[in-house]
Amino acid sequence: AQSEDVRFRQMLLEVQESLRDDDLQDLMFLCSDLLTSRELSTVSTATDLFTHLETKQWLSTDDLSLLLELLAIIKQHSLIRKLGLDECTDGATYRLISPYRRMLFDVSQSITDEDLKKIKFMLIRTLSRQKLKQDMTLLHLFSELEKKDLLGEDRVDHLQEIIKNVYPALEKRIIQYKTERENDIAQETENNASMSNIPVQPFLTPSPSSDDMQDQMDRLSLNEASGVSEDQSQRLDISSVTESENVSVTEHPEILQYEMKGDRRGMCVIFNNCNFSGSGFRVREGTDIDKESLKSVFQWLGFEVRTEQDCDRRRMLDVLKGLSGRDHTQADCVVCCVLSHGDVDAVIATDGKRVTFRELMEPLCPLQCPSLIHKPKLFFIQACRGNEEQRAAWPQNNRADEMLVSDARMPRDSTAEAADFLLAMSTVPHYVSFREKDKGTWFIQALCDNMKLLVP
Repeated sequence: AQSEDVRFRQMLLEVQESLRDDDLQDLMFLCSDLLTSRELSTVSTATDLFTHLETKQWLSTDDLSLLLELLAIIKQHSLIRKLGLDECTDGATYRLISPYRRMLFDVSQSITDEDLKKIKFMLIRTLSRQKLKQDMTLLHLFSELEKKDLLGEDRVDHLQEIIKNVYPALEKRIIQYKTERENDIAQETENNASMSNIPVQPFLTPSPSSDDMQDQMDRLSLNEASGVSEDQSQRLDISSVTESENVSVTEHPEILQYEMKGDRRGMCVIFNNCNFSGSGFRVREGTDIDKESLKSVFQWLGFEVRTEQDCDRRRMLDVLKGLSGRDHTQADCVVCCVLSHGDVDAVIATDGKRVTFRELMEPLCPLQCPSLIHKPKLFFIQACRGNEEQRAAWPQNNRADEMLVSDARMPRDSTAEAADFLLAMSTVPHYVSFREKDKGTWFIQALCDNMKLLVP
């Protein structure tokens, strides 16, 4: 027992040494509901904070769940792995920090210094000038609003109005919190029971049995944006959820989602095809910018990222076969990003040969990779799917040196999908996908920006 306590305290000291001052302020804010203001006022180091949490029995040698959750929220995934905390939780999901506190923290992470100045200006009649002094952070500002009872779990309208004016895109995070809270309250009132945790996949088709998988791989095709029926379009609505036989639909349905139990999310493979010498295709200038953006974002999200540069068809298929052969039992999902030339139903390898979407996806289906059954398999494809240009998408103020290039090849019309797969395309069938040589592609850059903004 004594040796366990020594290891426990060594771990806490290592956490303290790894955190910056602003990380400590983040942790203190996240613990505002667990400790009193008086207790927090005495904290000057991370070990001070941990001591208070121990006293309140939120933290102990036998229960590291709060420490894990705090480090995960502030995106200290490498520290979590270094400490071995990802191995001692058995995939359990903890929610000791309230959704309200998480929402405020998420908002704070997207606000720049310039945005903060605007927020302070909008609050100049609400808080004193002394409270709005130059060095006040947004988290401190939230605390002051809470003291004046202007901000709380059921009082976020004022904050929403301010964020709407300063950073409109960030308002979505507050709306998401309000919607989830309303649903939680409604379900508690109607059912007087805790919500069940049903791992049903949103937006995608339910997982079929292994016997049905091959048939689906042969039969199913992706909806093409140029001809989606009204019924099909409902499947693409972000608010719709696929129903299954064991899920009952009520007036206030539970928000269904894949379970992301651990902080070690899984594997992310990035194929970055730039040089197509000898194949008749142009060099894809600007693709390295996309590669670095994807690598940065998915590492931030806790993925193990592997990049594959300039792959011919055989190499791409070999990498996917190797990915299929891995044990994904402890992983939440798998991600594959392909940056290349393409046509309607395929990407083009550096030797000029086609790799169809089906060939990309098939190695990860349950028949070939059982450890990924019922788990999301996410594919992000940056490639043209034809030669036509959507003229309305062209910016009107391009400089001469801001030339846009595309990844097109004459299209062939066929593609496939299977359950638990998300195949996200940079363009609709038969059209090009634009890439700026000095900024990367529109699709990948927008994808990375929005993941950084909206992922909790």
